[in-house]
Amino acid sequence: MADTKKIISTAIEFEHYGHEYYVRFQELVADTEAKALMKSLGEDEKEHVEILTRQLRELGGEAKKPSKQMLAKGMAEIFPEKVKRNSIAAKDAISAVKLGIRTEQRSIDFYSKHAKGAPHDLKEIFERLEKMERGHLGMLEDSLRNLEDEGVWTGYVPILEG
Repeated sequence: MADTKKIISTAIEFEHYGHEYYVRFQELVADTEAKALMKSLGEDEKEHVEILTRQLRELGGEAKKPSKQMLAKGMAEIFPEKVKRNSIAAKDAISAVKLGIRTEQRSIDFYSKHAKGAPHDLKEIFERLEKMERGHLGMLEDSLRNLEDEGVWTGYVPILEG
């Protein structure tokens, strides 16, 4: 059971990082469609944290809050502090989108690997999260293609905007 708790705790850390990444990217990107995409992805990552935290509690564990220093350091490496709100234009967003793609792929690999040996209920959660991360990956890959080919964001219209 300790291994399961550790796996879920690690997944929670990934999801916290993803949430912070998308929130920060949303603040910095100038394009309205990009903002909507980043907002949606960030909200999904936050939902993943909640799903995993509930599962960890059911196993008798408690999720620890990620270190603000660790998140700040990681974010500063991706988005230097000199970058201002609404300052990243489409042509400048390519490297940030590529990092998002790598992050989503790591999450997919993590969930896929750990779903294989997980108890049934956790396996279902990991498979569902893997599927959601694959959707994120597809959206980011579409955006990257458009940014590289045409210098514009893929049109993104959220299903529900709250």
